[in-house]
Amino acid sequence: MRKKPIALLLAGLASTALVACSPDNGKENTKYTIEASLSDDYVLTATVTCDYVNNSDVPLDELWFHMYPNAYREGAKVCPIASADIAEAYPSGRSYSVVDVKSVSVDGISGEVTLAGSDEDILTVALGKTLDPSERTTVTIDYTVKLPKVKHRFGYTDKSVNLGNFYPIACVYEGGEFVADPYYSTGDPFYSETSDYSVSFTVPAKFTGAFTGSVTGDTPSGETRTYTVKADNVRDFAAVFGEYEKVSGLAGSTIVNYYYYNDAAPENALNIAVAAIKTFGDTFGDYAYPEYSVVQTAFLHGGMEYPSLTLISDAYKGDAYNDIVVHETAHQWWYGAVGNDEVRYAWLDEGLTEYSTMLFYEKNADAGYSYTFNGKRADALTAYMLYCETYKNNGLGDTSMTRPVNEYANATEYSYMTYVKGALMFDDVRNTIGTAAFEQGLKNYYKENKYGIAKPEDIIGAFEKSSKRKLDGLFDSWLSGNVKLYATK
Repeated sequence: MRKKPIALLLAGLASTALVACSPDNGKENTKYTIEASLSDDYVLTATVTCDYVNNSDVPLDELWFHMYPNAYREGAKVCPIASADIAEAYPSGRSYSVVDVKSVSVDGISGEVTLAGSDEDILTVALGKTLDPSERTTVTIDYTVKLPKVKHRFGYTDKSVNLGNFYPIACVYEGGEFVADPYYSTGDPFYSETSDYSVSFTVPAKFTGAFTGSVTGDTPSGETRTYTVKADNVRDFAAVFGEYEKVSGLAGSTIVNYYYYNDAAPENALNIAVAAIKTFGDTFGDYAYPEYSVVQTAFLHGGMEYPSLTLISDAYKGDAYNDIVVHETAHQWWYGAVGNDEVRYAWLDEGLTEYSTMLFYEKNADAGYSYTFNGKRADALTAYMLYCETYKNNGLGDTSMTRPVNEYANATEYSYMTYVKGALMFDDVRNTIGTAAFEQGLKNYYKENKYGIAKPEDIIGAFEKSSKRKLDGLFDSWLSGNVKLYATK
């Protein structure tokens, strides 16, 4: 996700206080079949069938599913929106989701519905049997949810309907337990494995839909239209609906779409998305999916990434808007194809994505963009130095990047440690090992972790392999917080 461009963060800091397809990883994919409909009064009705494969090395007798929509309910302990952002997110007044899980069955046998987790945001499903490694079972979940009116990943406004993280998605099983983090307001608190999706979505006829994956059918029927969508090897599925115009282009063989409702020059956003797909494909490795869609929408933050789909806030214009497009497109490599635990290792995708955005301008220096690599790097360096100085003056000192997102003091601290310091860390790695080894390391990292889940040691190892140098000490000095005032000696 893109909060604000670094230049805007810098300006803000100066004026405010700190408050069944086998993927490349060799595993079989879980498969989701989703049949959903959205009513005129914004009630989502869905049946989700999860053909789950046990990719762990231990038997399982239950499965856990994230129920992210329940985080928007009244009385939730953990709100997806920070208290400082409530008024902006809810311009029409506070609104809540209402989730009703109608039924759950396992291989056709009805089971008990249990909402658990730290905030009633985890659906636990007893299998009634032992699911051995590599075995499959089918869980079917029927539910409805009244959407909140909010400018966020999940909700509607007068302009659009954002359906990010709208369905029950299987929790990752790791280290002997299911990873069941709540929907924190800081960062992108998501962690999931790649799966295959077949989706049918019926919506009011006035809506045009943009989706993760590729549309295989669009059937009008009176006052509704039904989309069918296919998406393979994606780690989650999202959709956006609105009264959109659409322009499309090609980045090599990749279809690139731009959906908009308020853009006097839509070809600008389309062209920079096409250029980003080409640039990152040449630099890191071919784009992982046949199609990519960029969607203008009402959104609290700058942008939000989903596999083959990105949301761009309509609050931004011009160069800042296009810069967000580049950032979210880079996420198609870092988070999309190469996954990571975004709660514990947010720098792994956000820091690398921010630096990849800088690389885009370096690779396209002759294209006439207002942003440049040197300019963005200078902004990041100045912002980080000012941030550290502000911290010192306020008696604060934790500049570590190894914390889970919920352990940052606020969104400002998270943004500086994850985006700004993360980008500077990767710039230091590049300066240490050289551009050729740096780019080869990223190619190796992408190839070896595509459709999988990467850990910090994977990217460190990729750079060590390409440079033939030990780099764990360099990374540790940044991640632990020892590097505080970069390039000030």
